[in-house]
Amino acid sequence: MGKSPQGERGDALAAVENAFSGFMARSSLPRLRDRVTAAVGAGIDFAGFPMLARIDSWGPLRTTELAERIGLDISTVSRKTADLEEAGLVIRAPDPHDRRANLLEVTRKGKLMVVRLREVRSALLEEALEGWSTTEIQELAEVLGRFTSALAELL
Repeated sequence: MGKSPQGERGDALAAVENAFSGFMARSSLPRLRDRVTAAVGAGIDFAGFPMLARIDSWGPLRTTELAERIGLDISTVSRKTADLEEAGLVIRAPDPHDRRANLLEVTRKGKLMVVRLREVRSALLEEALEGWSTTEIQELAEVLGRFTSALAELL
């Protein structure tokens, strides 16, 4: 790679951008989504998995709070949570502090789905990182954690 006008740092940033773009493109491939969905056997679409996992981690919580925390509009979150509710993975329970509002909670079936999703993702990572040493995997986790935190601070 030739020197960019910004020098080595510019070259390094371009390499990160290229790698990140490749990761994002591959992580959204229909083959990958279909593989995970089939392995989990959820009866929901791929986009429902992250929302279910977040409700499990953060819940019980209001739909408005979930939308705010994940940065999506309320109508999108409402549609997705309705799908999760219809699949028996999430329920709406009255908010004990405000009877006019409901809280989203993950059901037992939903919790089992989250466990299964984590197992499937873990197996996929194990397969993808097969030739990597434990040290390399730990370094990747550390660097990705730092990167994720840095992005979160920007937003």
